[in-house]
Amino acid sequence: MKKVLLFGYYGYQNTGDEAILQTVIQQLRSALPDISLTVLTYKSEETEQKYGVKAVSRNRFIELIRGIKACDVVVSGGGSILQDVTSSRSLLYYLALIWLAKKMGKRVMFYGNGLGPITRFFNRHLAKHVLNQVDVITLRDFQSKEALHALGVKKAVDVTADIAFAMKPLEASVGKEILTAQGLHPEKRVIGISVRPWHGKERYKKVLAKTADHLQQLNYQVLFIPMQYPHDYHLSKEICALMKRPGVVLAHQYSPQEILTLIGQLDLLIGMRLHALIFSAIAGVPMVGLEYENKVKSFLQLVGQKSGGVAETLEEITLWATIEGVLQQEKKYREALSRVAADLHKKALHTRDIFEEFMMRG
Repeated sequence: MKKVLLFGYYGYQNTGDEAILQTVIQQLRSALPDISLTVLTYKSEETEQKYGVKAVSRNRFIELIRGIKACDVVVSGGGSILQDVTSSRSLLYYLALIWLAKKMGKRVMFYGNGLGPITRFFNRHLAKHVLNQVDVITLRDFQSKEALHALGVKKAVDVTADIAFAMKPLEASVGKEILTAQGLHPEKRVIGISVRPWHGKERYKKVLAKTADHLQQLNYQVLFIPMQYPHDYHLSKEICALMKRPGVVLAHQYSPQEILTLIGQLDLLIGMRLHALIFSAIAGVPMVGLEYENKVKSFLQLVGQKSGGVAETLEEITLWATIEGVLQQEKKYREALSRVAADLHKKALHTRDIFEEFMMRG
């Protein structure tokens, strides 16, 4: 029996990262049915109950060391955990974990990760030293590969796709039931809005409130979809409080597959968080992205969808014109997603094949 320690941004009630965790667990178990999985997470008991794995709290250092010592392989399971835009603390934590694993003689694999930006001189130097020791690296996009090589990392890299692309939605009736539970009519046109806090910026809140009012005047139903609780939920409520007409915020915290299925019932998604946009792509729903980091811009280009502007300098006229243009050419944008999402689904599954080969070599 092979023992794997899996780490990422888990246990923080972030729908995108929980989708990645759920999918990685499924893929690793399909590759090695008798695998023993231990997950490093913020909420160990909750993770154990949800996914049927062993879990170690990321805040209990002694347990973490024991977990690394007991495993055969350490896997970094997706997400953009290696960056210093939000803070250096998280980056240094994960680099220390990888360094410790290598010091203990463990093999390490990156499983469809995003990477960068890493901007501070010390962080870049340390990342170069540590990441050159990783045994197998798969990244979710070419921008991450470029960022890795810009650090001076010489390792071979396979570019696959974000692991969430391996997800599949539930029956459409599930999404319709969620809409009905929010007081919306599933047979009428619905536009979803997914936002996140960003460095204390305020302007985009007012622009999105006016945008939601504008869409309601055009007879669209508008639903705010938080991807991380409670941060996105509170922000969505703030925006609704700025609206002339009452806004609707998804009140219950649903599973990643339920959120994916709900998004599949929309006519359009206006989104900041990357995984809200990824879910929209999987579901084949046209989107207008709001750029807060370069990864959003890169993803929109990858899937042939439109940007409504940079979050910090968002202009309502530009955003409205972009939304209108996408709605008028809805078929075109759906067809673009149909082509690219199928390819990204295959690439996400290929990460599993690379893992299986990696374990067999060991």
